[in-house]
Amino acid sequence: MDPKMLFCLPEGDALFNPLNTMFIQMACILVFSQFFYLFLKPCGQAGPVAQILAGIVLSLLTIIRKVHEFFLQKDSASYYIFFSFLLRTAFMFLIGLEIDLDFIKRNLKNSIVITLGSLLISGIIWLPFLWFIIHFMQIKGDFLTFYLAFLITLSNTAAPVVIRSIIDWKLHTSEIGRLAISCGLFIEITNIFLYTIVLSFISGTMTADIFIYTFATGVIILINRILASWLPKRNPKEKYLSKAETLAFFILILIIALTIESSNLNSTLFVFFIGLMFPREGKTYRTMIQRLSYPIHEFVLPVYFGYIGFRFSINSLTKRHYLVLAMTVALSLLGKLLGVLCACSFLQIPKKYWLFLSTMLSVKGHIGLVLLDSNLIYKKWFTPVVHDMFVAALVIMTLLSGVMTSLLLRVQEKSFAHIKTSLEFFDTNEELRVLTCVYGVRHARGSISLVSALSGWSPGASSSPFTPYLMHLIPLPKKRKTELLYHELDEDGGNSNGGDDEFGTNEGLEINDSIDSFTKDRKIMIRQVKLVAPMETMHEEICNATEDLRVSIVFLPFHKHQRIDGKTTNDGEVFRHMNRKVLKQAQCSIGIFVDRNITGFHQLHGSDSVQHVAALFFGGPDDREALSLCKWLTNNSQIHLTVIQFVADDSKTEKLVGDAVTKENNEVFLEIVSKDQTEDETDRIFLEEFYNRFVTTGQVGFIEKRVSNGMQTLTILREIGEMYSLFVVGKNRGDCPMTSGMNDWEECPELGTVGDFLASSNMDVNASVLVVQRHRNSFDSFVDD
Repeated sequence: MDPKMLFCLPEGDALFNPLNTMFIQMACILVFSQFFYLFLKPCGQAGPVAQILAGIVLSLLTIIRKVHEFFLQKDSASYYIFFSFLLRTAFMFLIGLEIDLDFIKRNLKNSIVITLGSLLISGIIWLPFLWFIIHFMQIKGDFLTFYLAFLITLSNTAAPVVIRSIIDWKLHTSEIGRLAISCGLFIEITNIFLYTIVLSFISGTMTADIFIYTFATGVIILINRILASWLPKRNPKEKYLSKAETLAFFILILIIALTIESSNLNSTLFVFFIGLMFPREGKTYRTMIQRLSYPIHEFVLPVYFGYIGFRFSINSLTKRHYLVLAMTVALSLLGKLLGVLCACSFLQIPKKYWLFLSTMLSVKGHIGLVLLDSNLIYKKWFTPVVHDMFVAALVIMTLLSGVMTSLLLRVQEKSFAHIKTSLEFFDTNEELRVLTCVYGVRHARGSISLVSALSGWSPGASSSPFTPYLMHLIPLPKKRKTELLYHELDEDGGNSNGGDDEFGTNEGLEINDSIDSFTKDRKIMIRQVKLVAPMETMHEEICNATEDLRVSIVFLPFHKHQRIDGKTTNDGEVFRHMNRKVLKQAQCSIGIFVDRNITGFHQLHGSDSVQHVAALFFGGPDDREALSLCKWLTNNSQIHLTVIQFVADDSKTEKLVGDAVTKENNEVFLEIVSKDQTEDETDRIFLEEFYNRFVTTGQVGFIEKRVSNGMQTLTILREIGEMYSLFVVGKNRGDCPMTSGMNDWEECPELGTVGDFLASSNMDVNASVLVVQRHRNSFDSFVDD
């Protein structure tokens, strides 16, 4: 293909060339896909279904002669293949960047077993059907190549379609969603390997070039690592790399990808590994994610999925071919279903996820289309009928799989919803997902210290699964009118909301530096989220984020901060009201962190200092939740945890009569509950289990304090105020004689009685304080009210 054809008209008097019409086609796909998605989204359909439908509609419009001549010009196929290669290179690199490596490592066995199960069962099912196809379509010779091409095309899973669909359904943070993504990638990688074997048979040569290109890919990975560490040092005061520096990385990837494709090899796997091995910390990684995520997810992938639908054509098929097409689709779905079900049964995956994995992994359209665009055109059996049948089967199976999966999710919505449970029922071997919110670098340093402590880091020891998120909260300022010029505004009153990503730029730069320092030392990736919203609705956005990210606990900054002289300053009542709203509405446990960054809890990473932490236990669900959170501190070699249990001298149980609960049929039920006795028994069992697991083994210290009233409790708290750098305590404990009288001078009820005392600047306590409230279910909220 003449390169001049890319930008020059093929004929002097022609109005459009293939390049122009291709861009118009992309625009049509985006418009049609948005139109379809507008109607399909309320039905639970994912974006790829709407985008493939848009491509099909555009393909059907080519039946009109004028439209056909406009979109399908001479040499247009070469343009489509080249630009599909560019799109494929871009999103495969991003997939490698965004993939959750820690999850794949933990679930490597599951992914491999499901991959092998689906491929083996599909291969066995296709064997007898292959004999029928060969005789029906009168194929002569090259049976092995035909079978491998058939198997790869119809047993593959299109990982981009899986990833985009999982994100649209907000399952990308769930265990089953991430497992589906991992399996899709493993199936596609396996099929790429088989694809290479197919091409070696087609070309008649062995793939000796693979070793050369593997070495070249390793060189590119090494160059990326060098550039990723060197480029940020050129402009340390900039939040992101420049666009030219970002382009340099992509040019390197395109060079190696084009070189590989020129040798009739598929570059998908090489590009994916370049993204997979890209350094995952620092300014360079943030820049690549920030610059690539939006355009690829919103433009590149929709156009690519639309191109899959645009390839749909049944012009060369006759009525007798439709039966074969239907059998092909049915057997492909059956093979994937049986293979995944057998693998899930072997792995003892919950049955409610079996059908979801089977249908989700049945989507096609990536490697299959690449294979059809390869040297298959030189095989005698690759006729227009075979091509149209393959493409039609890919498109139909993808649409059917997407529709069936979305219907399954609607029917079994509760099974796939986030399970809202408290940390009390978590084990330290399970993944802990936390969200810590900050307004600026002052909050970020304390929050990173907390994340560092919870990460359970110990030299040479394997850590528990831990996924921290840090959300930078940026209040959206109200519009105001002023006649002052820009240089007449004060430092905080300048126009900070213009330009690219200017909200919180200075604070964001310092936050990034703190996170980079932590990541470099602890090798734990903190995923960053930015939230720009008015303060009036910010609590809603935080609560929505806790559900989307499926976190177990969210940490909020206290509305006061410590000054250099040790006193506290109020940052504003608006922040306090926001915390109260989150405490009331969040669907997970909440912790309010009173960070005394000067005299209290300090950063653990980068130093060998040991921090002394005290968990105060008076009893009740919030104290149990606080002590449950402390289980993750026990694995940290730089944390010395002590549990201090306060016991009442004259504790008595009291039977309470629950409030009347009115049902819809106006029947009234009185529930008599021995609440104190139940809570005391629950506390006793919980403490006994904690004591046997952590205290008897020497991991945690334990002290018992017997008090009879709030004054004795205050005295003890003052005595131990200088002994620890962090106090962890629950918020509410109901009517408790051990804290009676302490709330007479209460300033911040959202911290609870003990937390309010420890956070007060009038008391001689210099330690940081973490106040924990357990996730409230409907009955808990009823009792609290």
